[in-house]
Amino acid sequence: MVNFIRSLFESALKTNEYLKFAVITGGLRISKESIFTGLNNLEIISILSKSYDEHFGFAKEEVKKMFAYYHREDKMDIVKTWYDGYLFGNSEVYNPWSKINYVKALESASSASRSG
Repeated sequence: MVNFIRSLFESALKTNEYLKFAVITGGLRISKESIFTGLNNLEIISILSKSYDEHFGFAKEEVKKMFAYYHREDKMDIVKTWYDGYLFGNSEVYNPWSKINYVKALESASSASRSG
């Protein structure tokens, strides 16, 4: 598996003349077998890094704007209670998937009640 992933990364990232920049999320560094061998100029950014901390999710203001757009400001307390943010570096961010799916569920329920 290590050889397969290493080969995939090398062909998709290192030798791809059409690719200028790539972000790999969820990749774990394996101490004995590096899947990144053959790649260079990697920057490892963890949840403790402060340089990109606000880019690991939605900021609170972004969540507020999304809920305002869908006229769901009244649900912000629920969002804070159930889907409290994560701390990356010095920034508290919210999981984008959770927020988007919550708004989608609210909109689906609202549509169903209007049509029924």
